[in-house]
Amino acid sequence: MSAYLKAVENTMTVNAEQRGMTGLKQENELKHTAEDLIRSQTICMVTGFCIKKQGAGETDGPLGTVALAYALTKLGKRVIIVTDRYSSRMLKNSLACLGLMLELRMIDQDNPETIYDTILAAPNGHILAIERPGRAKDGKRYSMSGEDISDIVPDADALFQWAHDNGIKTSAIGDGGNEIGMGKIRAHIESNVYLGEQIAAVFPTDNLIVAGTSNWGSHALAAVLSVMTGQMLMYDEEAEMALLKVLVDSGAVDGCTGAHSETVDGISLEQYMSVFRRIRAIAIAELKREDSAI
Repeated sequence: MSAYLKAVENTMTVNAEQRGMTGLKQENELKHTAEDLIRSQTICMVTGFCIKKQGAGETDGPLGTVALAYALTKLGKRVIIVTDRYSSRMLKNSLACLGLMLELRMIDQDNPETIYDTILAAPNGHILAIERPGRAKDGKRYSMSGEDISDIVPDADALFQWAHDNGIKTSAIGDGGNEIGMGKIRAHIESNVYLGEQIAAVFPTDNLIVAGTSNWGSHALAAVLSVMTGQMLMYDEEAEMALLKVLVDSGAVDGCTGAHSETVDGISLEQYMSVFRRIRAIAIAELKREDSAI
């Protein structure tokens, strides 16, 4: 693994030990995901994790999705975002904040198959879950505390299974073990994560990025895409702060505290932004290094 890839991975996994995610071997997951995205023409991103007590989507996931949408559209990719009613308004407003005019589709609680054509009609398609609840072994979807959220979170696993069965590449970004894609490391989750036996998601995506927060994993992927394509695809710190504000103003809550605050997963804003800045700085430094080597 190159030095810059290792640096990005080490940075995005800050806070992972708090989730029981230390000791994971993730070599080349960032690289392989980026390579698959570069080869794809249409990328469908599925996000949105509703916090049941608040009846609102959380700040982790949608922000990372919009950050990646920004990067991918700069590469000329067609991007489609899929979510549910708890996160749709915040995504719509966040996309507008960056001036992105993208297709935003909703998963129907009773008929999730109605969005299959989103992928079916896509040439060189790729589907990516970012902090999206996944089915556990009992078929239910759970929060990190073991709360059954199946009644409010539409099933997106079926879409990923359908994509897999049709030869479409699947990827995921998560942080807790209960998200789509985590079936790839299910044994680790069941052994190391609190309530892992109960909440572990079972669907294994082709690629899986595990980070301290899913937003950081998304930024890490944007950083790697930047280096691989030789152009800066990450927006700046001002845009990240603006998106956090838009999310909260649109009803988003912190996924761990449940508060309507410009924070992610109970992490202070200072620490959260410091990780974003470090990931971006690594990408900028590597791009400069490659330019000077030419």
